[in-house]
Amino acid sequence: MFNVREIIRNNNSTFYDFNTHKRHSQKTRLLITCISAFIASILCPKVSDNLLAGFLAVQSILLGFTVNVMFFFLGNPEKEIPESQSIEAQLRSQRLRDLYHELFYNVSYFNLIAIASIIVATALLLPTPIVPEYMRSWPLIEAYVLWLDKSSIAPTISTAFRNGMMFVFYTIAIEVIFSIARLIGRTSFYFERKIGQVRRKDDTK
Repeated sequence: MFNVREIIRNNNSTFYDFNTHKRHSQKTRLLITCISAFIASILCPKVSDNLLAGFLAVQSILLGFTVNVMFFFLGNPEKEIPESQSIEAQLRSQRLRDLYHELFYNVSYFNLIAIASIIVATALLLPTPIVPEYMRSWPLIEAYVLWLDKSSIAPTISTAFRNGMMFVFYTIAIEVIFSIARLIGRTSFYFERKIGQVRRKDDTK
């Protein structure tokens, strides 16, 4: 079953030093992300529709890439560790198997935030709702429209909501960039280790 909390927790568990297994805290990184997004939402409170459309196109391409990576890992599972291997070789194989599963967590997390970013970007592209002309003759609707024209509360709420959406957009965009860069780096690292393991087996033959 799709569980957002489980996906985030599994992804967070992959932040550690591969050699020492020392865990890396994400609090500082997330704080920097939020501060950067807050500054960006103040300096650039509006984004053009063309930029949002380009962002959506890039996200679609990246989603296709990560889905292909996910199917590759599902179609090429890590083999069981043979007992005939030395203890050192078994440890290397086990760590490679762990990395294999962690990459699946990383892909799942990226897909999650990519979908979230698409939803937010699409929401920003939607036009401002307006009251249809045929409804303006209705007493309640007419009173509401007059209140909107005279009140300063509605524009304030609209501006605050827009700024909040921009903050969320920049936060997710930064997280998307970080996650895809980390996913590519860890995937390359996995294949480097995998190729090295195959070469060591060939050398022992």
